[in-house]
Amino acid sequence: MTRVKCKKCGNIFEQSLGGVALAPHIGPLHYVKCPACGKRSWLNGYTSVKEPITWPPEEAKQQQISQPELTEEELEKKRIEESKYEKA
Repeated sequence: MTRVKCKKCGNIFEQSLGGVALAPHIGPLHYVKCPACGKRSWLNGYTSVKEPITWPPEEAKQQQISQPELTEEELEKKRIEESKYEKA
């Protein structure tokens, strides 16, 4: 994994070497799409940036981790509770 910095929005994200190798390139510069802003720019796919990763945001990672899996009983109770407020 290579850590690259988007020239358009400044976010730092990890790009797999496979994704970099398949992108159009001229020497070490690869035409890569930034997952944060969705814009493409020429980035060096072989050297890694030393700054910490800023994409995806920490909040999104924590929300995915913090959702515990519910048992079937808990899911049924939740479904019943939510159905009380539905309009028929």
